[in-house]
Amino acid sequence: MQTYDEPRPSIPAELRRAVAVESGHACAVTRCGEHTYLEIHHINQNRADNQVGNLVLLCDKHHKMAHAGVIDRKALQQYKQLLNDAYNSELFVRIRRLEELVKQGKTLENEAIAVQANVPNSDPDLPTKTTSRRSQLMYSTLEQIALTKYEREHNLILEREPRFSKGSAQVRLDAVRQDDNLNEDLIVEVRWLRKRYLDTPIWVRQIEAATWTYELITGRKGRGILIFVVPKESMKTIADLPITAAELEKVDIKPEIVIYTYSDLGFDPGSISAEIFASNIKSQP
Repeated sequence: MQTYDEPRPSIPAELRRAVAVESGHACAVTRCGEHTYLEIHHINQNRADNQVGNLVLLCDKHHKMAHAGVIDRKALQQYKQLLNDAYNSELFVRIRRLEELVKQGKTLENEAIAVQANVPNSDPDLPTKTTSRRSQLMYSTLEQIALTKYEREHNLILEREPRFSKGSAQVRLDAVRQDDNLNEDLIVEVRWLRKRYLDTPIWVRQIEAATWTYELITGRKGRGILIFVVPKESMKTIADLPITAAELEKVDIKPEIVIYTYSDLGFDPGSISAEIFASNIKSQP
């Protein structure tokens, strides 16, 4: 068995977390299943080489076998590859699921919104005008006000619109709070329910999918916070949103639901359909 004269260099917590997440917090040897007394092993036996590709999580038994040469480097590399393939496959499935839910949500949000198209003038010498969609601007405004209110109520600061990537996988969130002093990081999403028919199962499924994708990418435990912005007091409790309430009973990762009214936020976005009447310019004869 190989021995070392120098003490083991420390492995940063972020690397340890990535290796543990990749193997599901269990020994990397196929069908071992041991999840206690786990140790990180350097595949090439170079303890200064702390690249993720050189690190594998082993139980005490298989760690000793690796150092004794009973499990050689090639076998460890193959175990590592199997883990990596399985991890990437699961991450891909979760990302696709989240993308599908986000797409469904956007389709629902855009229903019944009348939009006047900005049609470019065919004459390049004449001025043209393009405008931002009122609905999106109002949504963004409500989102930022709601996040600020949540921050003040809980005495914390959220990072806005973070993106987390690992390889080709990426997840974008409305806000996040990463804090080792908390039991779980906070994943915060804001949804505007301007009409009662927008109470659907999609929003709970989205925050659940965002939370598990965040956990898989970062290796950190997350807790979903779903903030609803609603127009009136009659939609302010979870009992007023029965479809959301029913969906909460079905999901494995249950988010916290926070509901703010326009009055709570001190901002009323007005009618979205008003954007088709934004200009009142008479056509030239």
